[in-house]
Amino acid sequence: MAGVAAVAAAATVAAPAGRAGTPQPTPSDECVPVPGAVCGTVRTPLVRARPGLGDITVAYALIKHRDTSRPARGTVTINPGGPGDSAIASAAAYARMFGDLLKDHDLLLVDPRGVNRSDPVSCGTLGSLPATREAFVRAVGECGRRLGVRARGYTSAEIADDIDAVRAELGIGRLDLFGESYGTYLMTVYAQRHPERVRSLVLSSAYPLAVDMWGRPNARAARRALRLVCRRSAGACDGDRVLRDIARLSRRLHDRPIPYTLDGRQRRLDDTALASLVYGLAKTAPAGIGDVPAMVRRALRSDNAPLIDAARQAAPMSGSSLRRDDPQPFNPELAATVVCNDYPTLWNREAPLPVRLRQFSAGRAALPDHDYRPFGKRAWTSMSYDQGDTCIRWPDRRGPAQPTGGPFPDVPVLVTSGDLDANTPTETGRQAARQFRRATVVEVPNVGHVPEHEPSGCVAAVQTGFIRDLRVPDTSCLAAIPPAPVRP
Repeated sequence: MAGVAAVAAAATVAAPAGRAGTPQPTPSDECVPVPGAVCGTVRTPLVRARPGLGDITVAYALIKHRDTSRPARGTVTINPGGPGDSAIASAAAYARMFGDLLKDHDLLLVDPRGVNRSDPVSCGTLGSLPATREAFVRAVGECGRRLGVRARGYTSAEIADDIDAVRAELGIGRLDLFGESYGTYLMTVYAQRHPERVRSLVLSSAYPLAVDMWGRPNARAARRALRLVCRRSAGACDGDRVLRDIARLSRRLHDRPIPYTLDGRQRRLDDTALASLVYGLAKTAPAGIGDVPAMVRRALRSDNAPLIDAARQAAPMSGSSLRRDDPQPFNPELAATVVCNDYPTLWNREAPLPVRLRQFSAGRAALPDHDYRPFGKRAWTSMSYDQGDTCIRWPDRRGPAQPTGGPFPDVPVLVTSGDLDANTPTETGRQAARQFRRATVVEVPNVGHVPEHEPSGCVAAVQTGFIRDLRVPDTSCLAAIPPAPVRP
C-alpha cells in the first residue's frame, strides 16, 4: 500500500522533536500573536489501541489570564469545528472575542491531530475539491484507501484523548469545554470519555452524536430561516412566496442546469448547487441571506447574473456545499476521515459497495418528498459534504464507530443557536442539549452559524457569564441584534 507510506511520511515531516508525552514550550513571540501565550507539543500514539502504528505530534497554545496576582479561575478549551479547522490559527480572534474572560481564565487551544501544527495529514485526493458530487464521493473513498489502517487514528475519540493528554501535561484539573459547530460534537465526545475532567460545556451551533445523516432538520431550518427573514423585513419579501419561487427555480435547474466558468473551468449550476447556495447563505446569516429573494426572482425572469455571482463566490459542487476557500487553515482530508470514521451511516458498514449503494438508494427513495421542499430530496441529500452518501465508498468495513449514547457528566451546559442557521439549527441544538441533564438552550435572533461571532459582543458576553458563574446571565442584549437586511 504505497499510499499509506506516502501519508506516513507526510504526517511526520512537521513533527518537532521530543519524547512521547513531553510538552515542548515555545517563547510567546514565536507562538501566536497574543500576549501571555505559551506554545508546546506532546507526542501521542496515532492509534492508542495499536501502539505499533507509531506516534504523532499534537500542538497547543495556552493563553494565560491577565490578572497575574491570582491563579486562574479556570481553563477554557475551544475547538472551532470543521472537522479540520485549526484552533491555534484562531488564537488572536478568540483572545479578542473573550477578552473579558481572559482577565481571570486561561484559554487552551489544541490543534486537532492532522491539522495545521499537529502533523498535517494528507491523502492527496481532496486538496483540489471536485466539481461534482460523484467525483467528490469517489475522492473520499480514494482518500480512505490511500490512508489505509492509519485512517483509524483520525477520530473524535482520539482527538478528545489528545486534548486530555495536553490537559494532564499542563497539570490542569478540570476544563470548561467550548465547542463551535463540529467542536460541539468533539467536546461531547470528550465529556463522554473524560467526564470527571469537565466543569462545564458551552456548545455553540450544536448537534447531537446521533446525527440525522439525511439532513431533515437542516431542510426544515432553511425554510424557517427564509420565513423569519421575510417576517422581519418590514414587507420587503414574503416567506411563502420566496419558498414557492425557490421550488420553481429548483425544478428548472434540475431540467436545465446553468453553465458557468470558475477559474477558467466549466461548471454547472443545478438544483443541488442551488440548495447548497441557500444552505450556505443561511449558515452565514445575516450576511447574504437577504439577497436570496431577489436573486431567485431575477433568475426566474432569466436574469441569472446574481445567481452565477453567488455560485462563483461559494463554488458549490453540483452535489456538495464544500467551499474552495477557507479563511483559516482547514484540512478537508482530515474532515472526510473523521466524518467517515465517526458519523452514523445510511447503509451497513460491513457490506460490500454494491450492497451499500442499493441500501442508500432504497433509503432515499423511501423519504417523503415534502420533507425537503422547496428542494428535491435528491438535491438536498447531495449538497452536504458530511451527510448523505459522502462515505459510501469508504473502504474500512470494520473501522471505529463513535458511540452515540452516554453516560455524560452531570454538569451545567449552555447551548447557543442562531435562529437563521440551517447548518446546525436550533432543532439540533435542542437534541444536543437533551444529552445532558442540566442544559439550557439560548436561541439568538437574526444570526446564523456560531452566533458569538456577531459584532455586538452580546452572545460572547452571555457565554462568558455562563462560564464564570455556571448559570445563564441576563440575555436582554440579544433583542438589539438587528434583522438581516433584505435586498429589493
